[in-house]
Amino acid sequence: MMAQLEAPLAKPAVSQATSAAIIEPPAHTSDSAASATPDLSPEYAHLADVPLRLEAVLGRLTMNMRAVASLEEGVVLTLNRSAGDNVDLCVAGVDLASGEIVVIEDTLGLRITDLLAGD
Repeated sequence: MMAQLEAPLAKPAVSQATSAAIIEPPAHTSDSAASATPDLSPEYAHLADVPLRLEAVLGRLTMNMRAVASLEEGVVLTLNRSAGDNVDLCVAGVDLASGEIVVIEDTLGLRITDLLAGD
C-alpha cells in the first residue's frame, strides 16, 4: 500500500504532470544554512528541475492474485507497520527518508525525521 504525495486531479482531462504538488526547497537566510544546502555539480545542474515522484509508503504486503481478486469494500488489510510507526519516503522505489504523518488544515503531509545516508 502506497500513498502518493500528489494532489487529486481536478478534472480527468488534466495531465498528471500538472496535478502533482510542486515543492521548492526551503529558503535559507543565514550564510551557514545556505552553505549546508548541497549544490549540483556543473555536469548535473541541468537536472536540478527534473520532477521526481515521491511516495510515502505506509506499509507493504504480499498477496496472491486470488486474494487480490477477492477483495471487497470494507476488507481490512494488515500491513507490516504499527500505528505511530514512521513512514518511508521513496524516490523511484529507493528509500530516501522516513518521517511522520502530519495534518495541515484538511491535508495530510509528511514531516521528515530522518534522511537515510547513501552507500
